[in-house]
Amino acid sequence: MKINTVKKCSPVIVALIASLAAFLASCTSHKNNSVASENIKNQYHAAEVEKYLGTLSSKKMPGFAYLISKDGKIVAKGGVGLANIESNTPNDTQTVFRAASITKQFTAVSILLLVEQGRLSLDDKLNNYFPALPNAEKITIRSLLDHTSGMWEQEKDEDFPFPVDQEVPANAHLSYIQKNKPYFEPGEKWNYCNNGYFVLGLIVEKIAGMPLESYMQKHLFSPLGMKNSGLYGNNAQYKYGATGYGIRDEKPYQEIDTNMFTYKGAAALYSTVEDLLLWSEALHNGKIISSESYQQLITPHKFTNGFVPFVGYGFGVGIEDVGGRHTIGHPGRMYGFQLDMLRIPEDNINVIFLANVNSGQLKAEGRVAATIIETLYRN
Repeated sequence: MKINTVKKCSPVIVALIASLAAFLASCTSHKNNSVASENIKNQYHAAEVEKYLGTLSSKKMPGFAYLISKDGKIVAKGGVGLANIESNTPNDTQTVFRAASITKQFTAVSILLLVEQGRLSLDDKLNNYFPALPNAEKITIRSLLDHTSGMWEQEKDEDFPFPVDQEVPANAHLSYIQKNKPYFEPGEKWNYCNNGYFVLGLIVEKIAGMPLESYMQKHLFSPLGMKNSGLYGNNAQYKYGATGYGIRDEKPYQEIDTNMFTYKGAAALYSTVEDLLLWSEALHNGKIISSESYQQLITPHKFTNGFVPFVGYGFGVGIEDVGGRHTIGHPGRMYGFQLDMLRIPEDNINVIFLANVNSGQLKAEGRVAATIIETLYRN
C-alpha cells in the first residue's frame, strides 16, 4: 500500500517529501557531529595526547577516563585501566566517577541562580542563615564563595572527629564548626575552605526549600541532559560506577568509600567526562547564568591589603596558568580519586580527566592535565 501511494503522488509532493527527508537527515547529522575534524585533531596533537595517556596505567590496574574538546567537538576521548578490578570492568567515557571539589562550581552556580531570582544577595551576611557560626555577622555569601571568609577548616581527618565513610548530620557538622575559631577576619586573606561550601549548600536548601541534590537535579542536571550526574551518599545508585583505589607495593587495594554527602555543596558530585562536557559548554557559553553572573564567577578576588594568594579564585573555580595556558576550572582529590576539569577560554578547549586512583599513583610526573595541555599546544 505504501508503495502504491507514493507512486500516485504528484511530482511536487514527491519533491517536498524528498526535501524534508534531506533536511531531517542534515539536522540529525549536525546534531551527531560532535567529533572534531582531522585537521583540528592534528593541530592539537590528539594522537600524541592519547599515546601519553595510554602510558599512565595498565589494563589490570585502576586508571581514568578523559575527554578533550575544541568548540564543543571531541579532539580525544577514552578510558584507561579498570573502573572495577574485581569485576574486570574497564574505564570509558560513560564511567561514573566521584568528582570531589569539582562540585564547588555547581554550588556556586546554584547560589548565583538564586541571586538572579532576587531570593538572596551576595552581600547577605551569614547571620541571616546561621547566626551561631563564628563571625556570622561579618561573613558574607560572597566571601564564602571565594574562600575569603576565614571560616575554620580542618586540615586532616583527625581534626574532624566523624567517620569519613559515614554521613554526618548537618547539625553535628555545624556544631563542630561553631567550636573552632575563625582563622582570620573576612577579606583579610585567602584559605581554601570546604566548610564554606558545605554551608553554601545548606543556604541553597534553606532558600529553595528542597535538598541540594534535588535543586541541582531540577535546575542543572536535568535541563542539560546530564543523566549520569548527582550528589553521592551511601544510598546513591548509578550504573557503571568507578571504585576508588590506592596502590601499595605495586598492588591495588580498595580505598575508603568517603561519604562526601556530609559536605554536599563542597564535594559530593558524581559525574562522567561526557556529562561534564555538557556542563562546561553550557556554563561557558551563557546557557545557565547571565553574563554578569558569569563574570563574577570567573573573576579572582582582588585583595586591597596587598595579600597575594597562590591561585586566583572566583566562585567555585580557580583561574590559573596550567601547562602554560590561562585556564578556568578546578582539580579534585579524595580517597581513591584524582580529577581535573579545565577550560582554556581563548580557544574554547575543555580538558576533563577523572581517575579512580589516589593522587600521585599514576605513572606520571606532576599534574596530568598540565602535560595534556602542553602536548595540545606543542609546536
